[in-house]
Amino acid sequence: MQDNFPTESTAEHQFEFKSTKEGRNTKRIGALLVGVTLLGALGYYGINTLGHNQNKTDKSEARRRPQVTPVKVASVTQKTVPVQLQAIGNVQAESTVSVTPQVGGKITGVYFKKGQDVKKGQLLFTLDDQTQQAAIQQAKGTLARDLAQVQQYRAALAKDLTLVGQAQANLAKDQAQAQYAQAQAIRYGNLLKEGAVSKDQAQQYSTNAQATAATLQADRQAIANAQASLKVDQAQIQNAEGVVSADEGVLKNAQVQLSYTKIYAPIDGRAGDILVNQGNVVAANSTNPLLTIYKINPIQVSFAVPEANLPEIQKYMKNNKLTVDVTPNNKAQPIRGVLAFVNNKVDNTTGTIQLMGEFNNANGQLWPGQYVNTTLKLTQEPNARVVPSQAVQNGPNGQFVFVVKPDKTVENVPVTVGSTIDGLSVIKSGLQPGQQVVTDGQANLVTGNQVCGPSIGKCPQGMGSRKRKK
Repeated sequence: MQDNFPTESTAEHQFEFKSTKEGRNTKRIGALLVGVTLLGALGYYGINTLGHNQNKTDKSEARRRPQVTPVKVASVTQKTVPVQLQAIGNVQAESTVSVTPQVGGKITGVYFKKGQDVKKGQLLFTLDDQTQQAAIQQAKGTLARDLAQVQQYRAALAKDLTLVGQAQANLAKDQAQAQYAQAQAIRYGNLLKEGAVSKDQAQQYSTNAQATAATLQADRQAIANAQASLKVDQAQIQNAEGVVSADEGVLKNAQVQLSYTKIYAPIDGRAGDILVNQGNVVAANSTNPLLTIYKINPIQVSFAVPEANLPEIQKYMKNNKLTVDVTPNNKAQPIRGVLAFVNNKVDNTTGTIQLMGEFNNANGQLWPGQYVNTTLKLTQEPNARVVPSQAVQNGPNGQFVFVVKPDKTVENVPVTVGSTIDGLSVIKSGLQPGQQVVTDGQANLVTGNQVCGPSIGKCPQGMGSRKRKK
């Protein structure tokens, strides 16, 4: 009877059989997986290739379709525009005064506030005036003394004039007596020769004539002495009056010095910062002002334009006053004034000519030192061709615009641009009235591109909202 237990050889045979069977199953599974993978790869390749071909087809069709760019346009129009020059201007006060003291002393009063508008003659400061008051009193005393001296000399002159008159009267009387005595002496001398009178009688009349002649000489000397006294009196009066004049000058100067202790506004204007306070001591004619006053109404704006514009400015100035508009940076509405000054020389370092406009500034819109945009209006140009300024583009060959042609394509047209006014550019050459120019969307354009948009033609669906490249 055989045992049912397998022998060693039998066990090995069974194991070999199982291993062979399992290997065949593994190979079948692997082959199946490879097949599935290949099918998946083929499917992906087919789908991808189909999609790629479809994209190529779409792009080719897109390339075959005409390029249409949405834009905005405007027409070339004609209008009367001003011929003007523009520049940056600087606001200047019509006049500027630095107020300095003319006498030294302590400030006793300040009668205005910084930034206040002041009027000519308005009291601004007072200074301690005790020194000036004392000087006035002293000058008055000296003047009174010297005036009294003049009166004394005038009294002496009057007295001596009286003496001269008396001496002249005595001379006249004595001359009459002398003439009579001389006549008697001659008469009695002749009678003596005839023996009609005695010698004593003739001698008496001769002596009397000699005495009256001596009296005349004395009278003449008295007159000369009196006249000499008159000259002395007149000289003394003249000197005294000179002293009085000097005294009056001293008094006047003292009064002027007193007036300097009250400081008044020399012009209408706006006060700047107060640089001293009550109680401060200031020096006469100091280089440091007490304050500065700016006259700001009217006010001026200085600006410069190229010298090439000078002949045109002179031409239009002959007939009319030229207007100047200025626009502060914070104001949209321009302020109008007139051209008040053209400099008498050209600045050869900059090649410009300085101009000055004058403006009413009652409302204080313009401030000294402020920079403003300045426009000098020369004349008006009728029928000027204008386009919106955004239509004008800059290229390597100069300025140009895109003109929309009747077939809705655009053309790059070079233009010559004049002035720019209120967002409009004046076209000197290159365009005709009625032509349409592109004002928005130029970044995507080249000559020959088709365009669409308002007043041109409806854009393809979905294109009107396409975002334009900037």
